[in-house]
Amino acid sequence: MRTRQSFLMAVAMLVSVSAFAAPDGEQVVLKPEELKAMSTDAMLQSGDAAVKTINDRVTVAMAMLGEARERKDAQRMNCLSDILTTMKGLARLAEQNNQTLRERVAARDRTASEHEFVKMMIARNKVIQLHAQAKGCGGMAGETIFEGAPLVERLFDKDLPLESGSDSLWVPMITTEPPPSASPYY
Repeated sequence: MRTRQSFLMAVAMLVSVSAFAAPDGEQVVLKPEELKAMSTDAMLQSGDAAVKTINDRVTVAMAMLGEARERKDAQRMNCLSDILTTMKGLARLAEQNNQTLRERVAARDRTASEHEFVKMMIARNKVIQLHAQAKGCGGMAGETIFEGAPLVERLFDKDLPLESGSDSLWVPMITTEPPPSASPYY
C-alpha cells in the first residue's frame, strides 16, 4: 500500500508528461487520473508510438550530424554529437522500458505498467526537447538565409566629432638645445 501511495505521488509530480494522443512533436499534459483511466492496450500502443517518435528524432539528428560533417562545421558537429549521445541513450532506455512495459502488462501488474509508461513518456519529452536544441546547434547560421545587401545604420552622439581623428593630431616639436644651467639635468 505504501509503495502505491509513493508511486501516485511521483505520478502527481510528473504532471508534465506527454499524453498518449499527442501528435509527433507536441507534448500534452498527462494527469494522474488520465493515467488511471488509460487501458493497458492504450499504454502499449502509446509506448510503441513513443519509441517510434524517439527513433525518428534520433535519425533526423544523425542526418544533421552528417550534413555538418560534409560542411566541415566543427562547432555544429561537436554540439550535435553531444546531443545525439544523450538522445541515443534515451532511445535505448525507452526501448528497454517498452519491453518491461509489455512484461508488466502480461503479468497484469498495473502499478508497474504505469511506472514504465511514465518513464517512457519522460524519455519521449526529453528527446523532443533535445531535437529542438539540435536544430539550433552552431548558431543561427545553420538555419537562417539572408537575402539582399546588409543595411548599415550609423548613429553618432552629438558630442563626438564627425571628421577623422587624425585631423586634430599635431606633431610635437622637439628641441635639441641643452637645458638651462640652473636645471638639475645639466
